[in-house]
Order: sequence, then structure tokens, then C-alpha cells
Amino acid sequence: MVEVEIEQEKENKLMHRRELVLSADHEGEGTPSRKDLADKIASLVNASKNEIVIDKVDSEYGREKSMVHVRVYDDEEYVKEFERDYFQKRN
Repeated sequence: MVEVEIEQEKENKLMHRRELVLSADHEGEGTPSRKDLADKIASLVNASKNEIVIDKVDSEYGREKSMVHVRVYDDEEYVKEFERDYFQKRN
């Protein structure tokens, strides 16, 4: 089971979003999928999965912990306005 914890949080009012760096502890498992991470992050920050964009997941070889860079928008419309198309499709 993946445990997610917020390491850094920055408010970006101009872009109507919060920029987060999270640590995901996935002991005994491989790197979690973006879908699994989105589910965990949505419940952690009280947001819809459609408002969350996972920028990248950094996992070091042999470690059971990953750093996840995430943008959480105030509304789904801002995701469509500010994010590139391939980020929208990937998330």
C-alpha cells in the first residue's frame, strides 16, 4: 500500500493552483502508477482527480520511495487552460 506525504507546498495564485512535492513510500512494491497516485493525492488534498496533474515521479533504483511533483488546480477549467495537451491526456 502506498503512503503519500506532503514535503513541500507552494501557492501559485496567478495560475490558480498549488504546486506540491510529495514523498510516496511504496515499500515492498514497485513504483506506483499515476492512477494510483492520483487517487491517493485526491483524497489527501480534497480535490477531484480531474484537477490534479502529476508532473513527474522520481524513483531511484533500489529505493522504495519516490518523489512526486504535482500541480493541484482550483478548478478543472484551469487545467484545460494552462496545461499542455499531452499532460492532460497522460493524467
